[in-house]
Amino acid sequence: MLSTKIDELADLARQATTMVSAAAKLGMKPDIIDYIVHVLEKEGIFSTTYPAVGSPKIMLMKTLVPLEDVMPKKFDEKVSFSVNGLPVDIFIYRDVERRPYYHSYYPKLGPYTLAFLEAMKPEIAKDIPFEAHYFLTPERMQAYLPEIRERIKKRITPYFDEKDLEVITGTLFISMYGMGDLEILMGDMDLEEVAVNTSTQPVSVYHRKYGWMKTNITLPDEESIANVAAQIARRVGEQITISNPILDAFLTSGDRACATLYPASTKGNTITIRKFAKEPWTTVKLIKGHTISKEMGAFLWQAVHYEMNMMVTGGTASGKTSMLNTLTHLIPNYQRVVTIEEVRELVLPEHLWNWVPLLTRTAVKENAITMADLLTASLRLRPDRVILGEIRTRDEAEVLFDAMHTGHSVSATFHSDSAAQMLRRLLEPPFEIPSTEVEAIQLIVVQHRDRRRNLRRTFEISEVVPGTGGKLTTNRLFMWRPRTDTFERTNAPRRYIENINLYTGMTEREVLSDLKERENILGWMFKQDYHNLKDVGEVMRMYYNLHEDLMKLVDSNKKIGDMQTQQAKAEESDSEDEEAGKKFKKAVKADRPKK
Repeated sequence: MLSTKIDELADLARQATTMVSAAAKLGMKPDIIDYIVHVLEKEGIFSTTYPAVGSPKIMLMKTLVPLEDVMPKKFDEKVSFSVNGLPVDIFIYRDVERRPYYHSYYPKLGPYTLAFLEAMKPEIAKDIPFEAHYFLTPERMQAYLPEIRERIKKRITPYFDEKDLEVITGTLFISMYGMGDLEILMGDMDLEEVAVNTSTQPVSVYHRKYGWMKTNITLPDEESIANVAAQIARRVGEQITISNPILDAFLTSGDRACATLYPASTKGNTITIRKFAKEPWTTVKLIKGHTISKEMGAFLWQAVHYEMNMMVTGGTASGKTSMLNTLTHLIPNYQRVVTIEEVRELVLPEHLWNWVPLLTRTAVKENAITMADLLTASLRLRPDRVILGEIRTRDEAEVLFDAMHTGHSVSATFHSDSAAQMLRRLLEPPFEIPSTEVEAIQLIVVQHRDRRRNLRRTFEISEVVPGTGGKLTTNRLFMWRPRTDTFERTNAPRRYIENINLYTGMTEREVLSDLKERENILGWMFKQDYHNLKDVGEVMRMYYNLHEDLMKLVDSNKKIGDMQTQQAKAEESDSEDEEAGKKFKKAVKADRPKK
């Protein structure tokens, strides 16, 4: 527990003390002591008496119980990180149920310090107003938060020692402008989900390695859960109330939040936050994690380059959105991209500068903005690519195929366990999309989560093949074998080769040669550890604009920086030669006899 001078003041006041005496013992100014006592007197914690002669006396009227948290002695794994200045330790160990248990440990403030900060919140909120223009974009909101934190720190500086300020500021910040203890969980990069089911149960988390686990965090009451949900809603310009008890929104950090209030959720109020990786997945990361093979990565890259219509499908939490996001990184940087989503989940690299992200709005019916509305608007934006979020209804599916038939390259996600099942779902009720529309889909990428080992793999890549009488079939090109955890090329592409030949004039031999080249590039990126979004974006920029330079690097197994250094030296050498030439000409001119 972190005790401050305010907690020490409470200890002194147990036996009654004067303000002057307390100020001397604590090394604080009497006017600061007077303010602290005045604030806590309103809360019934202190009382002050003013004698005829001498300094006012302080007496403690209410004893507060500290919040204790014991650090585990035995644990299987420990992770440390920082959240808004709070040092956090995560311990994972087996609980009484012999299941992995998630224990978060961070400095808890003394009870009187907490009471003082709680009483100061209205004043701080008044000093730091939130104006409408801060909410215009998530980026603007996220950029404003550090400023808020610094203003909080400046406001409370007179009452605390410098060594404690970071922790105290962080605690107050996440309490007022964050999600309280949930912010601690948001700082763990190994968590995919944070779930509050009710105030009577501990918060649960989904860990990449251990799956679902209980935590040592519990929200105090249902009102606290509702307050956090309302705060999330306000940040995105929406509301969650008893009359409108469901919220689906995104946090300013880019994570997705879904909240429900009683009576929509009968056991109590809920919040579920799906955390997205701060450093998005890329093709090289997927290869590194054995989610796809190099050959599959090269094939998908080629398909994206030559504007195939693709659907990414799979079950819940199988990695559909991550795969779709990865595919967008491979788009040529000279194309204009429009994304249409219910919640903003896609993150495009910097080299795709000509990007317009659009969001639907369903909170208020009379002001609703549907996917169909945004698609109509997007076609006036002259996009080369249209990327739609998850397709759940017939109306959204019709929007999907309308986009495909406008002549644009379209990608989206869908719920199904296989390519064949996806076609059946689209062709049969409740979707009942005509087969002539569905055949606009050229490739289907199926994501899968192994339920036994908690592995995410690309289960299959298939092409949609139109047959006689409007019948559609799938031709499986790649498949994952769960028993051996290997990827296998199953069939040769038919429609895919025909489409590329039609759109580009490339022969089958040229297509296969192009695939081999892309596979070599991905292998080079793997060796050079070019796996993050910035590195992949730079390689894509070179591939589409400086192809010969890139292939020289790949063939010589050199880094991009090596070429840049070589170019800089060459430019420097040219500059030196130019300068030497000028000096020589000047010297010759000076030596010439004057007429």
